[in-house]
Amino acid sequence: MTLRLLINTSLVISLLLCASVGFAQDNLNESESQSESSSTFFDSEDRQRFFAMTIGGHKPFTSGDNFMGEGLRGKSGIDFKVQMYVYKHFFIGLATGSSYFDVKNQELLGSYRTSRIAENYVYLGYEFLPAENFRLGLNIAVDGDLNYKNSGFSTSDIAEQHDSARLNRYGLYLHYELAKHFMIYFDYAYNVSKTNIDAPSQLEDFFRKGKYSTIGIGLVFTIGSRDLISRFLN
Repeated sequence: MTLRLLINTSLVISLLLCASVGFAQDNLNESESQSESSSTFFDSEDRQRFFAMTIGGHKPFTSGDNFMGEGLRGKSGIDFKVQMYVYKHFFIGLATGSSYFDVKNQELLGSYRTSRIAENYVYLGYEFLPAENFRLGLNIAVDGDLNYKNSGFSTSDIAEQHDSARLNRYGLYLHYELAKHFMIYFDYAYNVSKTNIDAPSQLEDFFRKGKYSTIGIGLVFTIGSRDLISRFLN
């Protein structure tokens, strides 16, 4: 089973399970009187969540002396993520999305005009609480893959070209709480693509890695008010 299929299947299962568990737990918690709890930069019982889903878009920016930095120009992208808070504000997440590029230098890359990267990864992170209504998150991909689809070839005998790569991703985000379970987010991520592209020996270094950053915006929906471990301990 590929990572992409595994993530897509896990996303559906996570949504169903977490929605049912989260809403049931919320109904119990909200029916009880709530006591005051302390809130710090690292932790807040009042602002604890169980499960979050984000959907949004981003703008990719290529960089560096590599095939992406020299040959591609970022256009747009889409993101979909789900994350579960395992203990307090430490979370694990699954993500899928796509980034779209125009070819700005066909002499370097080949006779195609556009490239799409399908992104799938598992990530870990922690969320900080710098101020009321704000959440600052840091995350890193622990397992990820990319699938390139190059299209728009000038020759009619080639419709599409596909390549694969491993993904290293480092990200941060800022959430602003519009309501208890509804937020808007802004995020930034730095991505390194380690490819399997076949290239002449003198060009191996140029095609071995591709680097691009993304700046995104979107919506966040959360459920639950207790992390996973606390649900089982209490």
